[in-house]
Amino acid sequence: MKSITAIITALFMLGSVAIVSAESCCEKAKKEGKECEHKCCVKAKKEGKVCETCNKPAKKDEKKDDKK
Repeated sequence: MKSITAIITALFMLGSVAIVSAESCCEKAKKEGKECEHKCCVKAKKEGKVCETCNKPAKKDEKKDDKK
């Protein structure tokens, strides 16, 4: 029983790490030296903004920075 609990806990922790380290499409493209080609991202860039649909984690980080 303890081994099953340990396995479930390990899987949960691995899943949590994957969610935290998830990158947006724009971040992935930037790492590759490219521009994101999603229509929503291209439109947002033309407006001088960041796509809120694809960059939700970035949006939350900006709010944290504003509070400081």
